[in-house]
Amino acid sequence: MMKSINLLSIVQAYNSLTPLLFRKYLDYFNANVRDGEVEDIEKFIFQLSQFNPRINIFDNYYLGYTIPQIGKEFDLLRFGNNYSLNLEIKRESTFEKVKKQILRNRYYLSFLKSEIHIYSYISNDNKLYCLDDNDNLVEKELKQLIQLIHNQEISNPSSINDCFNPSNYLVSPFNSTESFMKGKYFLTHQQEDIKRTVNLSLQKIDATFISICGKAGTGKTLLAYDIVKEQHTKGFKTLVIHCGILNEGHDILINEFAWDIIAIRHLNNITLQDYSLILIDEAQRIYPNQLNQIIKDAKNYNINCIFSYDQLQWLRKMELKNNIDRRIVEIPTITTYELTEKIRTNKEIAMFIKGLFDRSKVLHNFDSSNIEINYFRRLQEALGFMGNLHEMGWKIINLTPSSVDPHPYDKYIVRGQKNAHGVIGQEFEKVVSVIDPYYVYVNNKLSVQGYTYSPYYDPVQMLYQIMTRTRSKLKVIIINNPILLERCLELTNGK
Repeated sequence: MMKSINLLSIVQAYNSLTPLLFRKYLDYFNANVRDGEVEDIEKFIFQLSQFNPRINIFDNYYLGYTIPQIGKEFDLLRFGNNYSLNLEIKRESTFEKVKKQILRNRYYLSFLKSEIHIYSYISNDNKLYCLDDNDNLVEKELKQLIQLIHNQEISNPSSINDCFNPSNYLVSPFNSTESFMKGKYFLTHQQEDIKRTVNLSLQKIDATFISICGKAGTGKTLLAYDIVKEQHTKGFKTLVIHCGILNEGHDILINEFAWDIIAIRHLNNITLQDYSLILIDEAQRIYPNQLNQIIKDAKNYNINCIFSYDQLQWLRKMELKNNIDRRIVEIPTITTYELTEKIRTNKEIAMFIKGLFDRSKVLHNFDSSNIEINYFRRLQEALGFMGNLHEMGWKIINLTPSSVDPHPYDKYIVRGQKNAHGVIGQEFEKVVSVIDPYYVYVNNKLSVQGYTYSPYYDPVQMLYQIMTRTRSKLKVIIINNPILLERCLELTNGK
């Protein structure tokens, strides 16, 4: 748990302790700061002490706090009942960068209950900046900041993480469509860098092929749709081809914001040459002949194409066999961008999922507070329990039934709830997933055995799809499967 710290203490520890002992001291506070940043803080507090040497103005700061899941970091935070302070310390910067950072920080801090004051100190120039009421960047005197610090009624939270709900910032084009269209979100630095490069590529005369790939929770869908939104706003003709079932978010984009979006099955009903940019979303599920058609038309009519996909999110063995990832990578002149930063998925839930699907994985220092395990011997009680969960706001996602043969999991499908195919690309706060007696481990990998008919859709992959839809909490319901219960308890208890 992060503790507040005295800035003078940090600077003096840095100047007098060995590097190893200093790092241990930082770890005690769970603080995050680099050596050069300590030197800038030292200059900052020296300047403050010229106006007010009282040690209390250097106390009660949170150093290098990062919002979980989001990765947004603040240099210094100081909480109060009347208002909270955010101080950003930089060695050098530009007006544009300082203003951009303050605006970004204001957005992330706007969900706090108290009034917010944000300042940026540039140590090389010894200058302090903030935004005025019209969002103009203005220089301020240090004594004005000192007065704010002095008048603050300190209120240290029991847990700083409780002040920040990651869900406030996890905007989805599908599940937070209005906020997405109003631009109430920020991209990560990695997303911004990719977007900047992609936008330059889209200005070329010839057809440009781009792939944006990444595992669940890395923000590839938000980035891809953000690029389309910008192009659409500029007046370019854009098309989204979704390789799955269209969802409510798609309907809003179509009906309220005049986006052109189709399901991949309707590809032959549309003329691609009418568009300057096409996004193929969830491209790992496209058929090879459909992919070839899009590539051919794009080359013939100079259409820019963006393929967004996660090669791990397949639901049929045929999708795996098609190896669309390789086919996309082999498109001549294609540029591939891989998102690596997890921004949506709760880190502990992601670790649990990895350990569940691979029994050889060992988890250490694992926080399982957002994972709940419930075991039932009989199906009837499990179904009754799930019905109550739905009423309490949990999202129950069914395995997709076969249209040909009956499967054991058909028995625990909850009517009125979407299946694994219906939630492709979406995310939900609290997700329920079911593990029945047919899930087993084969060579430490999760598998299924005992089906009368070979399943059309892979149950293991559908379970993976369901679990990776969660943002905050995952509830696992295990039905008459002691082996999987034991594994889940191993993971959640860290033993």
